[in-house]
Amino acid sequence: MPGIIKEGGVPVRQVPVFIAWIVNAFENSSQYSEYYLDLRTGDVKFYCPMDFPEHKEKVERLDKSENYMKLPKLEKELAHRVKREFIDLTDDPGLKDLLEKALTADIKFRMALMELENECARLKWYQFQNERYAEYLRDWFKEKGIELVEKPPINVLECNKGR
Repeated sequence: MPGIIKEGGVPVRQVPVFIAWIVNAFENSSQYSEYYLDLRTGDVKFYCPMDFPEHKEKVERLDKSENYMKLPKLEKELAHRVKREFIDLTDDPGLKDLLEKALTADIKFRMALMELENECARLKWYQFQNERYAEYLRDWFKEKGIELVEKPPINVLECNKGR
């Protein structure tokens, strides 16, 4: 059950979440869809009023609810800054050059990385990106009085036994 603790005299609501789910929703955000965090359960809900008119009413209700918070949208400036940080930390001159060109030409990093036959470089990029986005989201929620607390991993096989 999420709790409320005081940090420097300011109430902070703790919400148990799977950070990976929130990061995924954040990465997939668009102007046409909305993701909401259930502040009681930590679940992430997806709504797309443009494609599903019935979602419009749900979104309006959630915007007024104290139990849900709309996730922020991924802004180009943040995505660019994270890519720049990754390039700056890269030791491999060939990879650095490839990513510099991709960033300058505004080509997706994923496409540039897929040209490489270096799975390790791709994995490092995704890990770096996810860590930076998770850090951003933790800070964003903290500014709103919410502390994201990582839920313990779920053993899916155990959860499905009773079904």
